[in-house]
Amino acid sequence: MALVLLAALILGAVFFCAPVQAAEWEGTADSAALRAIYAKAHSPLPWWTPAAFKASHPDFDCAAFCAVLQCESSLGTTGGSARYNNPGNIKFKGWREPDDPKVWLRWMNGSWYCPGQGTYGTFPSMYWGQRAAIRLIYDCGYNAMLADEDWWGFANRYYGAGVPGISRYVSNLRTAHDLIVKEAREYGALNW
Repeated sequence: MALVLLAALILGAVFFCAPVQAAEWEGTADSAALRAIYAKAHSPLPWWTPAAFKASHPDFDCAAFCAVLQCESSLGTTGGSARYNNPGNIKFKGWREPDDPKVWLRWMNGSWYCPGQGTYGTFPSMYWGQRAAIRLIYDCGYNAMLADEDWWGFANRYYGAGVPGISRYVSNLRTAHDLIVKEAREYGALNW
């Protein structure tokens, strides 16, 4: 009986503390900036997903992440990426095994074909699509390239080396990044 009460007490403490932890990152300048940037773009993406990820991964480059999503899908508002909940335009690489470390591929629930571009994954919601984009960018080393402002290195891997329009993509990525950094600073997010 004492063990049951102790377990209940510990479990209750864990659930009681969770909202406090969320409130800690919700009040940050990063959260305020993300909320404002997403609202200004009328984005259907949940701003709290990258805010929470940034809180637990301080090296996550929020400005670069937002710039990528701006270039890929206007922050989840345009094209097939919006229709199929894939704001990062992540390619479909076939169905994955449950133990595949590329979790973003396991979160896909289907695919769609874009003539001339390839097959992209679909996600059950914008939350899952954005979460997949965060993990892809962070886990595959793209975040480090973006943090170093290696726009061409990023574009060659993510967009595709030699793909027509890559120069325009890099230009748009840099422009989007600079605008996002400027706006984030207005909200006190200085380390973007």
